Amino acid sequence: MSNTRHTKVLIIGSGPAGYTAAVYASRAMLEPLLVQGVQPGGQLMITTDVENWPGESNIQGPGLMANMEEHARAVGTEVVSDHIQSLDLS
Repeated sequence: MSNTRHTKVLIIGSGPAGYTAAVYASRAMLEPLLVQGVQPGGQLMITTDVENWPGESNIQGPGLMANMEEHARAVGTEVVSDHIQSLDLS
């Protein structure tokens, strides 16, 4: 069964870049939709110490990703767990 969704901004992937894009898009009032996909949180979900991230001197990867998701949701990003079968960008 196919569920068609229309959105101004579609963000595919929920790693650091995806959540950063979501925060900026939400703050610009673009109502982004972020699709988490197969591995929510990306590679950082299996990373232990993250010491190269501004604002955090030492944090575990899953904790950092939870903070990013919380921030994106707080500014209005819709976050869904799903698989994208196809896109029509016309």
